[in-house]
Amino acid sequence: MLLEKENILKDYQRWLKSYFRNAKHREVSKNSMIIYKRVFSKLEDFIKEQGDTNKLSEIDKEFILSFLEYYEENSKTGYFSTKTKTLYISVLKSFFIYISDNNDDFYTYEKEFKGILPKKANKTKKVTYLNDYDVDKLVTYLNADLNEEKHYSYIHSLGIKLMLFSGLRVSEVLSLKLENIQISDLKNNENEKDFYEIHLLDTKSKEEQTALIKRELIGQEIAYFKELNSDNEFIFKAKEAKNPINRSNFYVSISNIMQNLNIKKKGLHILRHTCAMQLFRKTGNLLVLKETLRHSDIKTTMIYAHAEKRDIAEAMR
Repeated sequence: MLLEKENILKDYQRWLKSYFRNAKHREVSKNSMIIYKRVFSKLEDFIKEQGDTNKLSEIDKEFILSFLEYYEENSKTGYFSTKTKTLYISVLKSFFIYISDNNDDFYTYEKEFKGILPKKANKTKKVTYLNDYDVDKLVTYLNADLNEEKHYSYIHSLGIKLMLFSGLRVSEVLSLKLENIQISDLKNNENEKDFYEIHLLDTKSKEEQTALIKRELIGQEIAYFKELNSDNEFIFKAKEAKNPINRSNFYVSISNIMQNLNIKKKGLHILRHTCAMQLFRKTGNLLVLKETLRHSDIKTTMIYAHAEKRDIAEAMR
């Protein structure tokens, strides 16, 4: 493709169409596509509003920094966190590198992104997770709430436990059907089949994957949904609905539960982090943890390998 054919806006739209076509071919996840579209929509608005840059080849580091500053100043808080800045820059970089790799003029945007990431973004990420006290408090609440026999008590309990004890992502949880959860052939020392196998179709890698969870942890919830739904129905839905509940609504519901229990740490992904930390503390085996979390690269798993203060103290006793 030619780098430029018309004005900056039309050329931007032309390249964006090609970029999204390629992203669709690569089977980029739905959540990533939503983020991409949000950032690129803002960039398009910025291109329309600014008047100094008229061609794609005139986009430089100054232009990108001006774009970031403009939306940072006009955000609700008036500033972007390091995480948000890093996200915006990463999305923009992926787009302009795509243009660099595919234009017939051999034009490159490589230098525009050198040294642009916040310094904090290069530091080792600290994993946030629930401590044992908060885990016990949360599970005790969920089990007690099941006695109320309300539909959403079962929804919340099963969803949280799948993330907390099996390491599932929220997108994987909400796409589950009963037919995806089967009793595993694995047996314990007493020759009992003590695990469920969870067959995941809607995964981050787009590959079918399998997760495990102890039957005793979710047996009551599975029995409830088996009475209510057929095997090919989504589990996480309103009683009379066909489609899964909205991710945002699920997030709000779980956040309210944790807030009411005075659990300070927020976010659904924290449950997956907690699963990872508990398993690593128990086994110390990164390969087992990698397979549990279904990471494609063990470097991703390494963020859980940092010792806690209490683990260091225990080792020194």
